[in-house]
Amino acid sequence: MEPSFYFYANPYQPKSALAAQALAREVTALGGHVYAEKWLSDQDVGKACEIGDMPHGVRAMVVLGGDGTLLRAAQEAVKRDLPVLGVNAGTVGFLMRGSARDPKEAALLLLQAEYPIVSYPLLQISYEGSVYLALNDLALTRGEHPGVIEVSAFADGENVFCAHGDGAVVSTPLGATAYGLSAGGPIVRHDAPCLLLTPLCARELLLRPVVLPLSAEIVLLAHGRERRRLQLAIDGQTLLPVTHEARVETRLAPEKIRMIQPGPACFFDTLRRKQAVWNHQEIQE
Repeated sequence: MEPSFYFYANPYQPKSALAAQALAREVTALGGHVYAEKWLSDQDVGKACEIGDMPHGVRAMVVLGGDGTLLRAAQEAVKRDLPVLGVNAGTVGFLMRGSARDPKEAALLLLQAEYPIVSYPLLQISYEGSVYLALNDLALTRGEHPGVIEVSAFADGENVFCAHGDGAVVSTPLGATAYGLSAGGPIVRHDAPCLLLTPLCARELLLRPVVLPLSAEIVLLAHGRERRRLQLAIDGQTLLPVTHEARVETRLAPEKIRMIQPGPACFFDTLRRKQAVWNHQEIQE
């Protein structure tokens, strides 16, 4: 039986479709089979199949785009316990380990009987009886409303801080270079076994980001103004309006995401290259 793969890409990034076409051709030439969303299939990338209808037996998911594209696909990959190869066809792509420059090399990697896989922890988030998974982070914020909110953060029952500002972010090691970094959080190598708790624009001058063990159970209690909804953002993809008196609980999830690692993980070299891209964009703007 020929190995099959599911391709997921960013429809608003033209380079994603071009990269998918090139990689799909190489995979097919090597005896593989490709499934893809209909918009990709219409551009000569595999057989049309929506991500929720992915057939059993798919060996891996190939995500082409930037980090946001991978975050959108991550839930389905985790649900099916599929390894993910992220191919950078965006601008930042910190989570994307593959390159669109050499589709043949990527295809050969996919068709190997075994490829290197690195597992990363996820957050399990509980709010109002519903449970969500996050690869990068959760952010409890004031949302679109002006004004200060109060967020009290607890870790394993102990009060960590009470911040008056825009809210707070809880990040996984993989999400350390996302929202938390922009909010002044520490740079953490992705294999570090920890969680990060970062206040957002707090008026308390001595409040600083906090590093917690990976096993920590974190509770965020938010207090805002009546009749003004706050916002819970999960990986920047799922946005939930929450009441002005909100309780959000998070802990390490039993599931993990499995990422295909094409080469050695050079974290700080990647960070330097991404910073160069970010700084250049700032200058252009």
